[in-house]
Amino acid sequence: MADVIHELYESRIYPAMSHPLSDPAVSTVSARLSGLDVPHPRNARVLEIGCCSGHNLLPLAQRWPESFFTGIDLSARSIEKAQERAITSGIRNVAFFSGDLRDFTPLDGPFDFIIAHGFLSWVPDDVKIFLFTFCRQQLSASGIATISFNLECGWKSRQTVITKVRAIQDAGAGDVMSALGILKSISRAGDPEAEIIDDMIARGTSILVFDDFGPINDPWSLKRFVQASSHAGLRWLGESDPSQNIPSELSDETIVELRSRTNNLIDFQQSIDEVLGRMFRSCVLCRDDAMVAGRVSSDILLDFSYRAGKEPLESQVLQIHQAVLSHAPAAVALGDSIGALLKQDLASAKQRVFDGIARGWLRPRIEALSYHSSPPEYPKLNDFRLLCAREALPLVDAWHYPCAFPLGHYAVLAAMDGSRSVVELASLASHRSPELAFEPWLRHLAWRGMFA
Repeated sequence: MADVIHELYESRIYPAMSHPLSDPAVSTVSARLSGLDVPHPRNARVLEIGCCSGHNLLPLAQRWPESFFTGIDLSARSIEKAQERAITSGIRNVAFFSGDLRDFTPLDGPFDFIIAHGFLSWVPDDVKIFLFTFCRQQLSASGIATISFNLECGWKSRQTVITKVRAIQDAGAGDVMSALGILKSISRAGDPEAEIIDDMIARGTSILVFDDFGPINDPWSLKRFVQASSHAGLRWLGESDPSQNIPSELSDETIVELRSRTNNLIDFQQSIDEVLGRMFRSCVLCRDDAMVAGRVSSDILLDFSYRAGKEPLESQVLQIHQAVLSHAPAAVALGDSIGALLKQDLASAKQRVFDGIARGWLRPRIEALSYHSSPPEYPKLNDFRLLCAREALPLVDAWHYPCAFPLGHYAVLAAMDGSRSVVELASLASHRSPELAFEPWLRHLAWRGMFA
């Protein structure tokens, strides 16, 4: 099976994308809320396992030039591309290695952050177990590993579709997309499987051959994940996005009902997965000997910076949400946004902030982030984004979210090297992509922090 996986990754390069849930600016907050004093990512050592062509790691290395980043991937082709892009973008604080994780002896550890996004569910069981052992050995004393995986409860219905598609292929339908088309043609309107089929078709072959129809696709339960990681000497701290520990889709009544069924935290969390049919988790782990505080002071909330999330359902949080929103798109220190509220009633304000984090109404990060939200007269992408524009790859915004564009738009983006004015770029856009509403599009790019 390992040979089949290696052949796939050598014959195809996994589509370039960044993974916001793996961003240390966010996972650090999650770990600190759980009682672990994680190092600041601005001066840290970071390893990504399964880094592909570096699209997730390189923007992080560019953001924190005083940190050092290491990436490893099975695919030599992907690593070669990652190294090439690092050199072209002038990113020097990164090193890439190709090979099997089991044969990897890092020279730059121990690591304060280990990222394994989209890895665990697509490797054999012995590699899964080795991943946990490796993290235990290579994490620093207060470091964290962010490991994502597919959840079996949410993948049950999707696995049924996968089985049907494979059967259609075995009957002579050809490639995955052809088999999906046949299955779609015989699915009934309103059938839950029809939505899954449409989603698969929208994702396209370039993703499906690695994910849904990869050589291995092995969803786990949270309980199995926690047990396996615990056996290797790791401790589960929660989700890398703190708002996903108890997702806002759950009503208060449902939360109370689920809590009443068990005193075990993992059983409670697993019941949430079952109720929501959750398909994916991004979990934070630390060493089992790490100094994790049993009780976390609410003062820690003052150490984070915030931006507005979803609009609150609770009026008490709405005032704080609006105060934070007034600074958008920036993420600002709490005192800068709700200083007056903190002075009026510090304890009450901190409780509302905590509720806002837990429900996704406030989005915390370990450091402030601010930039001009209006386009400059001469728009300029940084070197990595400019490279991505020239290669028609997703651009990673200031918040580590990927943004893909129609092909015609990339011609305009590739011209944003600081030498052309907005007027000149608008003229170029009218010729290369006449359907593009250029001015709103340019403002959107600025709002997402795309410009250097």
